[in-house]
Amino acid sequence: MDKDKMTPIEKALLLMETMSNHPDELKVAELSEITGLNRTTVHRIIQELLAKEWVIQDYKTKKFMMGPMAFHVGMAYTNNNNIESKILEVINNLCATIKESVGYAIREGDKVISIYETEIHQPYKMNYHPGQFYPINRGCYAKCLMAYYDQDRVKQLLQEQNFEKVGPNTLTDPEAILREYEKIREQGYVISDEEVAPLVMGIGVPVFNRSGIVKGCLACAFLKGQDRDEKVEAFLGLFHQGAEQISRYLY
Repeated sequence: MDKDKMTPIEKALLLMETMSNHPDELKVAELSEITGLNRTTVHRIIQELLAKEWVIQDYKTKKFMMGPMAFHVGMAYTNNNNIESKILEVINNLCATIKESVGYAIREGDKVISIYETEIHQPYKMNYHPGQFYPINRGCYAKCLMAYYDQDRVKQLLQEQNFEKVGPNTLTDPEAILREYEKIREQGYVISDEEVAPLVMGIGVPVFNRSGIVKGCLACAFLKGQDRDEKVEAFLGLFHQGAEQISRYLY
């Protein structure tokens, strides 16, 4: 097809298709060479895609890759593959066992995004949905996944944002957030205690792949009660087992 006759949308789709099919991150010059599009055109379209988070840029290499918005929209057509079924099996089993809402989230670039959630009929529900993004200062998902992210990048992200105090214990100070991340890495799990709302608590564990890299977070939310300590202890054991089961399928 004559590249000069392509519409801007067709060019943008060509660039996203190229990035999604390429195993490595790509520079503008590489995208221009692969697609046959003018370098100036590629740069302009990439900047527009970057602004809407269809594309993200590695802050070190300055190369580009597909961003979280692609997953966000792509959840409308989820491919029911073996990994998905295994993760859902673990989540559903945990939900049935502990009688609380359970979910699984991942980090894509600088964003934390939920991909699977199972709700139950309890007074409090997570009210999270697949494809939803989370602020990096509160809640099990965000704190866990950011704790295992490049800490230089995390520090930069913390300095670029202002955080709203939505619960009694919401963390808003960057230094306090960094200390919380360090604590999570040391203990190997995360607790969210009234950070998102009064009386709402959560626990979560990192999910590693076979290479020891954190690929997700398995977590639950529940209302605090006098049995909170017993619940945390029991849930953590079950969640670590669930994380190990999922890890077998992650590369």
